[in-house]
Amino acid sequence: MEFRAPDEHRAEERGWRVVSAAYDARTPVRRPQRVRAAVMVAAVAAIAAIGVTPPGRAVVHRVRAAIGVANADRALYSLPTGGRVLAGGWVVNADGSTRRLGDYDESSWSPFGRYVVAAKGDRLVALTANGDVRWQLGRPVVGLPRWGGTQTDTRIAYFSGQRLHVVAGDGTGDRDLGLMARVAPAWRPGSPFTLAYADRHGRVWVVRTDTGRAVFHTQPGRQPRKLLWLGDRLVVVGPTWIETYAGADHVDVTRGRFVDAAVVGGRLAVLSTHRVTLDGRTLFSTTGRLGQIVASPDGRWLLVTWPEADQWLFVPVHGGRVRAVGNIARQLDGTFAVDGWTS
Repeated sequence: MEFRAPDEHRAEERGWRVVSAAYDARTPVRRPQRVRAAVMVAAVAAIAAIGVTPPGRAVVHRVRAAIGVANADRALYSLPTGGRVLAGGWVVNADGSTRRLGDYDESSWSPFGRYVVAAKGDRLVALTANGDVRWQLGRPVVGLPRWGGTQTDTRIAYFSGQRLHVVAGDGTGDRDLGLMARVAPAWRPGSPFTLAYADRHGRVWVVRTDTGRAVFHTQPGRQPRKLLWLGDRLVVVGPTWIETYAGADHVDVTRGRFVDAAVVGGRLAVLSTHRVTLDGRTLFSTTGRLGQIVASPDGRWLLVTWPEADQWLFVPVHGGRVRAVGNIARQLDGTFAVDGWTS
């Protein structure tokens, strides 16, 4: 019996549409009629071979692997472990059920996952995980909200335009900290309230937001992609470098090509364009372009986004089978990026 992978027919149709579109968009090159006819015959023969011969099927399978993990789940039936995933205006629960919080572009969990802060247009909104609005603040062009602090005292950092603001978790005491770059700020866990942010010159600052005192800053340079805290150490992720700081002392520099990073179990998981690594060990690799990495609250899984394939990949930290879920944007009404995974 001939084996047919799930949804193989539709996958082949999508592949044909991609090839056809590329062919239609080509720049015509004038050449002798006989040569053009020969090329067309060879092309038709090659396409036919791909469709009907075993070696051809191997080519199809390789192409399919380049645009997504084969045999991915057609829907997000459940998370591989406990917790809740935040994606824009959606909350995805461990059992696969989803709740729409509202029409928000970006969002962030509060410490311990009790509340959500979200941004849309000129509004900063704090709400429960059920979608009930607690308070909102009107500011021009709100974006990149991040909520930090303790269980009893919290702060929210966000951008209004390119100006960095900090407001208390109850919506009071909003302060403008100055003109900064559009890189998401990062709260150090716990207290005192310590925030890392990058200015427009690529200099990264660490400040105590309640007093305004600068703890330290880096030298100016290229803009980082991401800031995060590995315990008390600040990690600065750039397109071709990862720098780790302990206070003003420069601890470590790693060179390569980087897209994202996440803290998992006290270690740094690193995402390059095509690979996920942890402590120098490759957990997953592909020829496709990966987009984002988020750690599960129990430190056992990494959620990796694959935008071109419309897939979320759940990569086990301690080894095992990667679980892929397709059609994410369709299930979440166009949302794809992940804003956090909490307990």
